[in-house]
Amino acid sequence: MNEKELLQDLLSEESALRQNATQALWDLWFSQAGEEAKFRIREGTQLMDGQQYQKAQEIFENLVMDCPEFAEAHNKLATVLYMQKKYSPAIKECEITLKLNANHFGAWNGHGLCLFQLARYHEAIKSFQTASILQPYAEFNKVYIAKCRGQLN
Repeated sequence: MNEKELLQDLLSEESALRQNATQALWDLWFSQAGEEAKFRIREGTQLMDGQQYQKAQEIFENLVMDCPEFAEAHNKLATVLYMQKKYSPAIKECEITLKLNANHFGAWNGHGLCLFQLARYHEAIKSFQTASILQPYAEFNKVYIAKCRGQLN
């Protein structure tokens, strides 16, 4: 299936179909720059999972230099920056990801999370709302929209 069909499946009422589409989209996005880039993404992700953030950041920074059009490399760089509480640079990487792939719900989530951490609640709500359009059954977005609104009251 192509990305457009998988994105359509995210709108389904059938939970299993949505889960399969979500995983297939991640697989597609991880693979878009070829096998070597996919290997490097997985290597950096393993380091990040092991809380070796600086090493992971170096891998992702090198990957975005080598493959500047690889949206997932920018998204992973944004993630590792977020994990280190470097919210402003993470926002910039999310925005690059979204310029390359406006349907990247993970980047919309990450963008919203960074904005939330910086108390930019109105902007965060817009990011979470966009993610909700792509993934209407993802409760995460609704929870963070409510958290943002709670901070504004």
